[in-house]
Amino acid sequence: MERARQLDRLLKARRVGFAFMGGLAVNAWAIPAPTYDIDLCADVGEEHVPDLVRALEAEGFVPPPTSWIESVGQARFREVSVHWPFQDGMIPTDIFVALDAFQKEALGRRRTVELDEGFSTDILAPEDLLIYKLIAYRPKDRAAVERLLMVQRSLDWAAVRRWALRYDVAARLDEALEQAGLQG
Repeated sequence: MERARQLDRLLKARRVGFAFMGGLAVNAWAIPAPTYDIDLCADVGEEHVPDLVRALEAEGFVPPPTSWIESVGQARFREVSVHWPFQDGMIPTDIFVALDAFQKEALGRRRTVELDEGFSTDILAPEDLLIYKLIAYRPKDRAAVERLLMVQRSLDWAAVRRWALRYDVAARLDEALEQAGLQG
């Protein structure tokens, strides 16, 4: 949690709008599960990402081996991965750069919650986490969707459905809702 606190301080000092997502945020909205990596969405212009990476490096994070643009690959969203040393390995921190309408809207719906004693920060709303998890849809993402739907039964289903259709994950949403015994 100390690395999340460190990111929170750094981004707030730089006046970057952001929200944690991924496991940290899912744990705030659902049944908690162990998580080590850190994911967040940040409202930072592409031209400012190299400066942000340098600031993160000054804080002990390890930058990508290539420029952040080259490290993006074929992902649906633009992101940069930095790592932080942990025991004998490196733990990733993925920063999704808010460039599209969904990400901007998601940041507009972020909520401040207490993630740890004395540590309040912004996280994505459960609706937006659900969309991110439906897009990624790896086994751990499907488990996160299941955990979210066990706890978060009253969501803004119109927004969820709109973005599920936009990202072509409506069938995944329908399957998850059916398994959870919900109608969205």
